[in-house]
Amino acid sequence: MQERTRTTIEIIFDIWPSLRDGHEIRDIPILDHLLSLLGGENAFEATRGIDSTFSGFTNEDNQQISLPTGESTCTPDEAKLLAHILITRILMGAGLHVDRRVQGALGDAYANTWCVKGEYRTTPLVLAHSLWLIALDPQNHSDTPLAINWEPIYYQDSDGWDLNYRLFSHYDVKERALDWAVHVSQSQDRYVGCSRWNIVEPLIRINDERAHLAIKGLSDTIDMEIEGIGAVEILERSRISALLEKNSK
Repeated sequence: MQERTRTTIEIIFDIWPSLRDGHEIRDIPILDHLLSLLGGENAFEATRGIDSTFSGFTNEDNQQISLPTGESTCTPDEAKLLAHILITRILMGAGLHVDRRVQGALGDAYANTWCVKGEYRTTPLVLAHSLWLIALDPQNHSDTPLAINWEPIYYQDSDGWDLNYRLFSHYDVKERALDWAVHVSQSQDRYVGCSRWNIVEPLIRINDERAHLAIKGLSDTIDMEIEGIGAVEILERSRISALLEKNSK
C-alpha cells in the first residue's frame, strides 16, 4: 500500500518540536523544500502582489490548521497567514534568518500582524504565533528597518495601513507585540479562539518586563473549554504548563 504524502502542515509540525527544544535539524532538504514554497500558489495574498509569503497548502489540501493545543483556524485567509508564520518560524529556528528570502518573509509576517493601522486585522491565534518570530528574531532589540516591500496593491489599503508611515524596525514590532500581550492577558475575552498556552510559550523566551507581566496575568486564568479536545492536546498544554512552572522558579 502506497504511503500517503505528508502535507506541508504535517511536515512543519513534525520537525518543529526538535527545533523548539534547541536541536539542529538534520534533514536539510526539508528546509530547501520549505524555501521553495515562497510565493507559491495559495500563499497568503499572493494574488494581490505579495511575493514573500510561503504557501502551506496545495489545491487538494483542506485549508485549515488544527494546532497541537486544540484550536483550529476558522477561515482560509487565517490558515494561509498562519501557515506562512509557521513556515517562517521553522526557517528562523533552523538558523536561516540571514537569508534575504527569510527576511522578506519575516517582514510580511510582521506587516500583517504588528504593523497594521488601528485594530489588528487578524486573529489572536495568528498573533500568538507571530510572537514566536519575535522570540526567535536575533535582532528583536535592533532599530534596523524590517525588509517589508510595501509596493504590492494589497498594502495600498489606507484603512489597514498608514500609507505615510512605512518604516518599522525589529524593535518597533517587539514593542507593539508585547503591548498586545499585556493587553490580552487581562481578560480571556481578548484572546477568544486561542488558548493562553499559545501566548505563554513564546513569551517565556522573550526577556522583557512586559512579557513577564503578561505571563503572570495569563497564569492566573483558567483555560476556556474547547469542544472535542482530547488527551494529545491536553498533554501539549501540560508540557507548556511545566515550562511555565520551571520558568517561574
